[in-house]
Amino acid sequence: MRAYLYFTITAIFWGLNFHFAKMMLQEAHFIEAGFWRYLFGVVPLFVLAFRKMAPVQDVLKNITGVLLVGVVCLFGFNLFFFLGLMYSPAINGSLIVSLTPALTLLYSNRILKTSLRLQELIGVSISFLGVLYLILKGNIGDFSSIEFSWGDILLIGSANFFALQNVWSKKYGGQLSNINFTFFTNLFCLLSFLLVLPFVGGFNISEFSSSFWFASIGIGCFGTAVAYFLWNKGIQLTSANQAGIFINVVPLSTAVFSLVLGEVLHGYHLVSGALIVIGVVVMMNRTFGKK
Repeated sequence: MRAYLYFTITAIFWGLNFHFAKMMLQEAHFIEAGFWRYLFGVVPLFVLAFRKMAPVQDVLKNITGVLLVGVVCLFGFNLFFFLGLMYSPAINGSLIVSLTPALTLLYSNRILKTSLRLQELIGVSISFLGVLYLILKGNIGDFSSIEFSWGDILLIGSANFFALQNVWSKKYGGQLSNINFTFFTNLFCLLSFLLVLPFVGGFNISEFSSSFWFASIGIGCFGTAVAYFLWNKGIQLTSANQAGIFINVVPLSTAVFSLVLGEVLHGYHLVSGALIVIGVVVMMNRTFGKK
């Protein structure tokens, strides 16, 4: 039961992340936004990991997994995440991220050689139809007037990195403690942002408003450090498959905060969200009850 509470809290924080990111992007380049997110995320993770810090030689032994998750997945996800949110509303991003369980299933089959059942393939197809409906803004009758959103396409890219992160975390994450693996992967993501930051120009900290710092601390401390710590803790107590179900709390969380913040929701958001959720439930209807 504790694990489900951890997953729910994490999903609520991740749903709020989409709004925090939009607030940051009003004042900062998307590379700067990613840098501040992980700076405020790595500091509390360091505090949590300090007393149980793995020896350098243990980290070097597992550097492949740390780099794949930290540099390829986390850094790649955040590039597409922040850039996509420059062109798409927060609710679109949260619905698209609901594809993660389906994408994780497909990548797990390719990388971890897990088997696929017909039921799972049907669920994946339904979820993809939901995202297609979202991208088309529900306009499936008049194809001549369809306008594709590059923001949505970029957010689909971020969902792919998120799914790869789940698969590679399962493959490599057990070789270090959860807190150490979480800390070092987030640290390498921060270092990646730090390396590319000079290429987008300098920034003046005094130019940022209190809203920017509120969003940065929120997405860093709660939407990154606390969220990943609780997510990994929950997976320790149950499984990655059960965790995947709770990804569908993310769009609900984002939608609630959207209404509070005055962002407009449309009918196609509801239809798309329903299709994605139905697809995931079809895929994982035997998840609960399994240990």
